[in-house]
Amino acid sequence: MANKTFIQYLNQRLLLLILTLGLAGCWTNPLTHPPIECLMKSNNSLCPDKKLLEKWSPFLFLHLLPESTVTISNLTNHSVVETGFVVGTVSAGQPYVNVWTDDILHTQVPVIDGTWRYALPAKAVTNTFWTYGSLHTISVHLPFEKPKTIQVRMGNNHDTDGDGYPDLIVSAGPGAGSQGYAYVYRLNPTTKLLEQTPNTSLTDGQTSNTYFGSRVGTGDFNGDGYADVLVGAQAYNGAAGRVYEFLSRGQTGISSQDLNAGGSANAILDALSDGRLGTNIVGADVNHDGYDDVVLASPWDNDMFIFHSQGPIGFISQNTSSANFYYKPGPANNFGNHATVGDVNGDGFQDLIVGEQLHALNTGRIFVFISNGGTYSSQPQQFLYPPTDPAPGCAAGGGCRFGSAFVLDYFNSDNCIDLAVGAFPFNSNQGIVHVYNSTCDSTNPYGSVPNSTLLGPVTTSCNGMLCNFGGTLASGDTNGDGLPDLLIGATGASAGIGDVYLVLNDPVTGFRNMNLSAGGSADSLFSGANAVSNFSMSLRFQDTNADGLQDIVISEPTTTNRVYTFHSVRGSVPASQNLNNVSGVTSQTLAPPLGTSFGNTIALWKTKAESYLWAFVAKTKEYFGMI
Repeated sequence: MANKTFIQYLNQRLLLLILTLGLAGCWTNPLTHPPIECLMKSNNSLCPDKKLLEKWSPFLFLHLLPESTVTISNLTNHSVVETGFVVGTVSAGQPYVNVWTDDILHTQVPVIDGTWRYALPAKAVTNTFWTYGSLHTISVHLPFEKPKTIQVRMGNNHDTDGDGYPDLIVSAGPGAGSQGYAYVYRLNPTTKLLEQTPNTSLTDGQTSNTYFGSRVGTGDFNGDGYADVLVGAQAYNGAAGRVYEFLSRGQTGISSQDLNAGGSANAILDALSDGRLGTNIVGADVNHDGYDDVVLASPWDNDMFIFHSQGPIGFISQNTSSANFYYKPGPANNFGNHATVGDVNGDGFQDLIVGEQLHALNTGRIFVFISNGGTYSSQPQQFLYPPTDPAPGCAAGGGCRFGSAFVLDYFNSDNCIDLAVGAFPFNSNQGIVHVYNSTCDSTNPYGSVPNSTLLGPVTTSCNGMLCNFGGTLASGDTNGDGLPDLLIGATGASAGIGDVYLVLNDPVTGFRNMNLSAGGSADSLFSGANAVSNFSMSLRFQDTNADGLQDIVISEPTTTNRVYTFHSVRGSVPASQNLNNVSGVTSQTLAPPLGTSFGNTIALWKTKAESYLWAFVAKTKEYFGMI
C-alpha cells in the first residue's frame, strides 16, 4: 500500500513538472505566476527574453517546486546544535526523506511511523565531524519538493540517548558527610518538557567526604554521536580527587550506577597529589581529531591537565603522570579557577583560556593559549588584565578577581570567538562584567579595552553589601536571532535573594554598556525564591522544551535544592519573574530524588562559567567544613 501511494505521489509531481515546462519560452510557475507576463514578452527573472536552456539553473528549477511537507522537529534556523542527530516528521505513506548537510549529496533516510532520524557527522561512525562553533546548513525534502533549509551552529552535545533533544545533566554534590549524585533528565519530545524523574542516577555511594558531583561535564568522548558524562569527586583520597567517565550506550542512554554497590565507570582519571582533581571539568576536542578530550584545571594546586581521548573507547583509566598536557605557573594565585576553550583566531582549532583570579593581590588575569594545529605551547600567547576604567578599577575592596568567571561565544557572528569576563568583587563586591570581541589575531586576540562594560547594582541593595554581580555567567540565544545573549548572576542581589540578569545582544551594536547602580536595567530579571540560597550559582542556556530555542536554566542549590527553567520566546524575551513573590512562575521546577545542593553544577562543555564560588572555596575551606 505504501509503495502504491508513493508511485501516485511521483506521478503527481511529474505531471506538475511537465505542465510547468510545457509553457514554450515561458519560464514561470503557472500555479503561482500568471503566464500573461510571458505572453506580453515581459523581460524579468521569471520570463527572460532568452531561450530556456540558456538560462537554466537548478535554483530556478527549485522555484517551481511546491513547499516541503517534511518538518524538522528539534532544530530551527539559527539553532545551536546540542545533539548528534536531526529528527523530524513527514506525512504518512512516505518511505524516506532526503537529507543534505552542507555540500554533501543527499542521503535517503528511512521513515518509520511518520518520523525520521539522521545522524550528524561523528568521527567513529562517519570519519567526519563538526567542530564546535562551526556554521552548517541542513536541508530536508521529499522528491520534487522544495528543500527546507536551516543554518545552525555546532554547540555542545548533551543528548545522551540520541533522540535529537538535549538532556539536562546536573549534580547534587553537597560536600562533607553527604552522598553526592549526578543526574540525567531527558527531554520528552511529546510533553515538550524535561522528565520530572531523572532517567540516569550516578553516585559513588560514599558519604565520607569524596564530594562526588563537585563538577559534571559532558562531551562525545568516543565519537559515536551520543553525549557522555564526566563526574568529578574533588576530595577523593583525602584531597587528591578523581574524575569518572560514564559513556552512553546509544539509544538507551547512560545506565544508572552506584559505584559502591557493584556499579562501574568506563574510565577513571586519578591525581597523584592533593590538587583536588575534578574541581573544574571541560570536555572539548582540543587536538582536533573528532573525539572530545578533557581539560582538568584546579585552583587548589594551581595546575591544569589535559587528557586526550583514545578514540572509539573514550578515555582509559590513568593518573595525571600520563596526561597529554600539563601546565603549572608560579606562584600560587588560584590558576585554574576556571578554564574553557574556543577558537579565538578563526583557524578551526580550539584555543585554551584559563583564569588566575588572585594574581597581583587579587587583581586577577587570564591566560590565552593559542592552539598550534591542535597542540599548545609551554607558555601562553597573551595575558589579559582588567581595565583601569571605570573607577575605582581593582583598587577598592581588595581587588576585583578579574577572570573569576568568564564565557566564550560568537557575540558578533564572525569566525573568532569572543569573551565575557566577570569580576564579582569589583568596587567592594558590586561586581562588573567586561565583553571583549576577538580581533582574530593569533598573538593578542583580545584588546586591553573592552567593547562593553556592565556594572552591578548598588551595594546597599545587596545582602551584607555583597552583590557578587558577574560571579556566574552564561551565553546563549534566547530570542532566535542567531546571536548569543548574556545571563549574569548575582547571588547577593535583592537583599540576598539573588538575581539573574538577561542582557540581549544587538545585531548591529552588540552588547550595550549597562550600569544597574545608575538607572540601567536588564532586558529580563529573574529573582530567587528564598534568601541566602545561592540563586544563580549555576546558569545555563539549553533547549528544555523541544522547540530549537535555548531556554534559561538557573539553580538555587542551598536550602531550596531546586533547578528552574524559563522558556525562551522567538523574537522576544521571557518575562521577568520574581520567585520570592507569589506571582513569580517558572516553566518547570526540578528537584532531586536524593541528595542536597541540587544544581551546584550543571554540565558544561565550554559555554558558561560558574566558578567564583569554587574559587572562593579554595581560599575558605570552612565553607565546606574541611578543616
